[in-house]
Amino acid sequence: MRRKICVLVIVAALLAVFQTAAAQGVVWTGQYYNNAFLLGEPNLVRQDAAIAFDWGTGAPAPGLNSDGFTVRWASDPYFPAGTYRFWALADDEVRVNVGFAAVPQIDTFGNPKVGQIVSADVTLTEGVHHVQVDYRESTGQAYVYVTWANLAINPAGPNFPAPQSALNVGLSPWTAQYYANAALAGEPVLIQSEASINHNWGAGSPLASIPADNFSARWTSLQTLEAGTYQISARVDDGVRVFVNGVVVINQWGPANAVTHTATITLPAGTHNFMVEYFEAGGNALIEFSLQRLGVVSPPVVSPPASATGTVVTAFRLNVRSAPDVRGDILTKINRGETYPVVGRNADSTWWQINVNGTLGWAFGRFLSVSNPGAVPVTQAEGAVTGPPPTTGFSATPVATVNFRGGPGTQHAILGQIARGVSVPVVGRTANNDWWQVTYQGVTGWISARFAPLDSVANAGAIPITAP
Repeated sequence: MRRKICVLVIVAALLAVFQTAAAQGVVWTGQYYNNAFLLGEPNLVRQDAAIAFDWGTGAPAPGLNSDGFTVRWASDPYFPAGTYRFWALADDEVRVNVGFAAVPQIDTFGNPKVGQIVSADVTLTEGVHHVQVDYRESTGQAYVYVTWANLAINPAGPNFPAPQSALNVGLSPWTAQYYANAALAGEPVLIQSEASINHNWGAGSPLASIPADNFSARWTSLQTLEAGTYQISARVDDGVRVFVNGVVVINQWGPANAVTHTATITLPAGTHNFMVEYFEAGGNALIEFSLQRLGVVSPPVVSPPASATGTVVTAFRLNVRSAPDVRGDILTKINRGETYPVVGRNADSTWWQINVNGTLGWAFGRFLSVSNPGAVPVTQAEGAVTGPPPTTGFSATPVATVNFRGGPGTQHAILGQIARGVSVPVVGRTANNDWWQVTYQGVTGWISARFAPLDSVANAGAIPITAP
């Protein structure tokens, strides 16, 4: 008996560790955009092992902006049944959507909470659930962290590092040498003292005797610095090399189109030798160099979960509908005394949007007792009635796993994936029948007709055209 108890204790401990580390074992597909609105084709798509980044004042990767960029991460992790607390910390804005929710559980877009940990509680059934994280960087520092834990293990909170601040360092003058070739060869055409390495020559050159293309330059200086960690940033068109005390810390000696390169170094107090080399190949000519000292700001402030408000059912049995109106479809029913998280309300607070074990729906406020109603956001505009699109009676079944997109085309964001053999209702189509508009897990989106044929009895002409 004692051995059996010990085995149960070990299993419970392992389960707790698994649930704590769940967010760390997720592989994310990250789509990076050089605009602030997640528009068009991403400039970079890659796999990220975690959403835990502090880019400082730099860019996420070569070829990406250091300011005014957005990222969308998506994954489909497995969750044991339970209530999970999701945490996010960002500079500037972050949005977390679990299970294709009509209203994201965490959303600071338009209301940045820089340096503040925001959280939300989400009740999930056992299985795979889609998690999407959107991030926007405006200017200055850029960092984002997202994780979660099962509340059954009483987590103490996220172990997010305190973000770093950056202070521009006032630099001593530089000795500049300019060459009429791209290889820093021979004697310089011009030697002069410059207060900073900050030049945008456009399609021109530094001097009439220097060609507009295929020239190079070298800057050297002795900088007296305090002990600390420093971030070097060089934005160039085209190539750049940076040496500190004779050691190369940035080596990007090739064509580039206004790309920012960064390096982080730790230096003792004293005088340090800096050398910056640059070459221009063709087109525009640009170099901007900066040195910042990094420091740690105050620890992030933890805000209460977004779903801290709840509701208790007072009716014997109550319908939960697809819209805040008696005409909305009945999604499920709830019973007297049951409690559910509240995620939204309509404009006059006569209907409340609640999360019933992963199903979002609307319940009539007369038969609910809502705690902390002032914290509930308005998620349905006055006079608006929404619901799922009308069904056509037809369905499509993927012959392979297909991407479920926000619009009819591969340029639209991927909302999730629909597995092979899963039949989904068709509610619309494009005029050329290349894309079907379908509903899946309460969300309306689009799938390619090439990989998801209609049922054999379906007549495509009877399906309404809902997109060109």
